[in-house]
Amino acid sequence: MKKTLITAALAAVAFTPAAVMAQAAPAAAPAAAAAATANPTTGAKVFDAAGAEVGTVEAVQGDIVTVSTGTARAGLPKNAFVVRDKGLTIGMTKAELESAVNGAKAENTAAKDAAIVADAPIKSSDGVVLGTVSKVEGDNVTVALSGGASAALKKSYLGLGTDGSLALGMTAADFAKATQSAAAGQPGADAAATAGGAAAATEGTTP
Repeated sequence: MKKTLITAALAAVAFTPAAVMAQAAPAAAPAAAAAATANPTTGAKVFDAAGAEVGTVEAVQGDIVTVSTGTARAGLPKNAFVVRDKGLTIGMTKAELESAVNGAKAENTAAKDAAIVADAPIKSSDGVVLGTVSKVEGDNVTVALSGGASAALKKSYLGLGTDGSLALGMTAADFAKATQSAAAGQPGADAAATAGGAAAATEGTTP
């Protein structure tokens, strides 16, 4: 049986190690009422209780504030922030926050590796089952897709959903469009795959 190689660009950003959530301790309360309620905004500097810079607010989504230290990112609840003389303040130093992120990342990686087993379902970011794990070789995971094709994905493209199942960081519709676009050989498909992270899929056809 002849097999046709399909290259699909995957949006795996949602599951990069940098997106690990970390718990921040509230900033230590000052003796006087010098702290004010915080309203973090993108681009704002973040400091620790001693006034040393921790990082920068990279994004705000609902009650979660993403702080980048330059080498790590952590999603912190808004109530972990207060406002002091220098600005937004949290109760962790840069080193402590990075340590928390690294610890959470290690736990998440271990949990994900334990979940990548034969026949484990892989869902899209909107909860649709895209296929199941058929083989694991090192950092490569072969997935039997629901449509009958198979895809070779890197472990880094996968993450754990809120229900603990394996998930891909794109919707089912976007995944279908990406594979269809690549299969049709549309211009720019290879470039998109290179930029976004490529997954090789083989589709069985008759001789």
